[in-house]
Amino acid sequence: MVVSTLLVGKENLTTSSILEQEVIDECKLIHSEWNEITKVWTLPVIHALGLQHPARFNELKRRVDRISATSLAERLTELERKGVVERKVVATTPPRVEYSLTPKGMDLLSVLDQFAAWVKRWNPSPKTEPVQVSTAS
Repeated sequence: MVVSTLLVGKENLTTSSILEQEVIDECKLIHSEWNEITKVWTLPVIHALGLQHPARFNELKRRVDRISATSLAERLTELERKGVVERKVVATTPPRVEYSLTPKGMDLLSVLDQFAAWVKRWNPSPKTEPVQVSTAS
């Protein structure tokens, strides 16, 4: 239960109640960021960009199976706004746009690498059975 200091006065709250509010506030921040970063396509875009960067838009689109151009553009814009991705316009004819991970993005990628290792550890890929070819004439 959260008690407002405006209703009872801070001096009447125990230290654990204040700490609890600090923890709740921290959880709100963390959960908000988790919800932002785990939007559909966001993690695959970061992963695809981490495979080799800088990368151009169509390269990323090929790396992320089934993503639409609209979704990719939205995710790249959001990640650029959050400081995870850098967009660079290269002055060539025609102009070229390249995307790369920022230091913040590289830090996030290392966290995602740990998550990928966890996924592989707890969800081993099924063993592929050899394909039998019929030699009947």
